[in-house]
Amino acid sequence: MASSVPESSNTASSGVSPAREIGRNRVVPGLEAGTARAELGAQYPSAIVRALTIPAAFFATNWAALLAMITVAGLIPALTAATRTTVDLRAHADHAFRTTLGNTLTLLKRDWPISLGTWLLLGLIAGNATILSELAKGGTRVFLVGIAVPPTWLTISYLSAWVITAAAGDLKAPRGDVAAQSLALVVRRPVRALLVPIVILALSPLWLLAPLTIAIGFSVPPFLVAQFWGSVTPQANSASAAH
Repeated sequence: MASSVPESSNTASSGVSPAREIGRNRVVPGLEAGTARAELGAQYPSAIVRALTIPAAFFATNWAALLAMITVAGLIPALTAATRTTVDLRAHADHAFRTTLGNTLTLLKRDWPISLGTWLLLGLIAGNATILSELAKGGTRVFLVGIAVPPTWLTISYLSAWVITAAAGDLKAPRGDVAAQSLALVVRRPVRALLVPIVILALSPLWLLAPLTIAIGFSVPPFLVAQFWGSVTPQANSASAAH
């Protein structure tokens, strides 16, 4: 295997910036969030442009995700693609919009049923809220809450694990493999799995308030949720220890 020093020299002599060369040669990334920040924007001479590299990447990723979500069936693919882009900005910062949208289209072929199931879950949550607030009283309300909350909580945890696992692995992996690895992630990290719905709820202002939704509502939350889950790679799904 060739050393990295000659590659750097060849990159410089060809006039291609190091960050672009990394993005060109990068294969399927794991969720190693935060490892790329030090070098982001290093190819730009302007300090202002370098400072805007990360915000611009999050903004571009957000708009790609928003466009995908218009299809309804693109919800989970868009969140997965946004996660994949934002946790590896060194590879994707210069083409965040194109990468996110392209990955979403690839994932749509596999994950559209998961998106429809997610919308069904959201509908059930809204229906339960209506029943609890308008129809149920006293002890009946407490009973219905006790029945509805645990399965809803666990489903949200599993869907979050699906997004994290799918973002870390092969975009064309079989749906069954992703399902099994997502379940394994929940089992290995039960505390994080139980707490992740709270994290998602805490981030709700970012995707519920219109100005924030338009700017970063579907790019920053996936990134922060990925940070909460921690580093995940396809190999780790079967071998890493619980945290």
